[in-house]
Amino acid sequence: MVLVSISLRAQAHKRAEVVSVTDEMVELMRHSEGCTRARLLADSEDLNALTLVSEWRSSADADGFIGSREFQIFKGIRIMLRGEPVVVFDEVQARVTRLMRGQN
Repeated sequence: MVLVSISLRAQAHKRAEVVSVTDEMVELMRHSEGCTRARLLADSEDLNALTLVSEWRSSADADGFIGSREFQIFKGIRIMLRGEPVVVFDEVQARVTRLMRGQN
């Protein structure tokens, strides 16, 4: 599995537009071949700091989407950002899922 994180900092007056465009990208990712999950996260201390996190079955699937026409169009939001977006690919070898349960 590959985890792709894209960190963005919106210009304060463009935040709503950045969120809207990024939310559309999340939906496209969710319906793309090999994407198992996609989420848009907002920082609780800096509302203009956003992270788009997606999980892919393979590097080839993630690379295919990152190289797609849709993603190239998405890169146009850079004019509404403070600084360049940072993209990180992490290869996950294993995942452990645990439920948090209250004590009785």
